[in-house]
Parts: sequence; structure tokens; C-alpha cells
Amino acid sequence: MASSALDILKGIGAAAAGLAGEKVPKSGVIPGLDIATILPALLGKAGSASGVLSKVASVASVASKAGLLKDSKLGNLAELAGSLLSTGKITAAKTESASKEGGIAGLAAAIIGGGSSLTAIASLASKLGKTTEDDKGLKGMASELGKTLSGTFGVSLGGSSTSVKALDKVLEKDTKTDLFKSILTGLIK
Repeated sequence: MASSALDILKGIGAAAAGLAGEKVPKSGVIPGLDIATILPALLGKAGSASGVLSKVASVASVASKAGLLKDSKLGNLAELAGSLLSTGKITAAKTESASKEGGIAGLAAAIIGGGSSLTAIASLASKLGKTTEDDKGLKGMASELGKTLSGTFGVSLGGSSTSVKALDKVLEKDTKTDLFKSILTGLIK
């Protein structure tokens, strides 16, 4: 079963953490990447203190940090993700084929497949990340992951590069967030 847009964004976050050498705990909370804060920023609402979008993001952020996101009915957060990310037709055969390839294609398949835990995605990304020599290589790998998600699975990010630039206001400046942005940049057609 294919992932939803929200699951894909979480998977991208887990991959970025793994590439940066960070572990994602079994709880599925990605350290330093709060998807509920990231979504409104990607929609160009960074720093906005008013409006329904901001309120949904605030509630979602609290629920996410409290570990309630999976149990709550915050469909609005999934809708926000759905308005940002679109996917092409994802078939089991396509996902299976990419999984068998391993490497970046396998990581992309894990993100798309819906069956992989965020911990498993981060672990797979970590193994890939260890094959590069420096941050430039990691960024190239992250960008290639975005291009693979886009080219193989038809994942695209709405709002183009403006969306990614808006993340600077809500993300810390570190390797993991740079890799997250590189993956997203790779999705832009």
C-alpha cells in the first residue's frame, strides 16, 4: 500500500536524519524535524500567527510532540500535506522493483511503500550516508533521492523553490535540515 503525502514527508524527514547519521526512535518522532511546523512553512505561511492554517499547525505540533498524532483525527494536517505533495501512479511492481535495486532507489521505495517504519528508513539512509566522504557528497545523495522519488514515483512538491526557502525560518541550520531541504529540492520539476 502506498504512503500518503504526510507519510512521504515523514519518510523524507527520517531519510534526512539517517543520512546525517541520526537515529529515529521507534516512537517515530524525527529529532529536530517537526512536520507539523514544516507543513505551514512549505505552504508559505512561516511566521504567520493568524488564520486557520496556523491554528491547525499549532494543534498538530502539540499533538505530534505529545505523541498523539497517530491517534488523533487531525485530517487537516494530512490535507495540508496533500496540498503540497502529489504522487504519480504507484504500483506494487514499481515499488518492488526499486526495492530490489537497493541504494537510493531502495530508499525511495521504502519511503513510498508505506510498509517501512521511520526507524527502518533512517537506518537504510544511514548505511547509504556512510558511503560518502563529505557533506557535499551527502547533499548530492539527498538531491538524488529527491530526483528518484520524482522520476520513479512521480512525487512532486507544490510551491517550487519558494516553499523550500520558507523552511529557513522554521528549521535550525544543521546538516540534517540541509539534507531535508536537498531532498525536497530534488522533487521540484
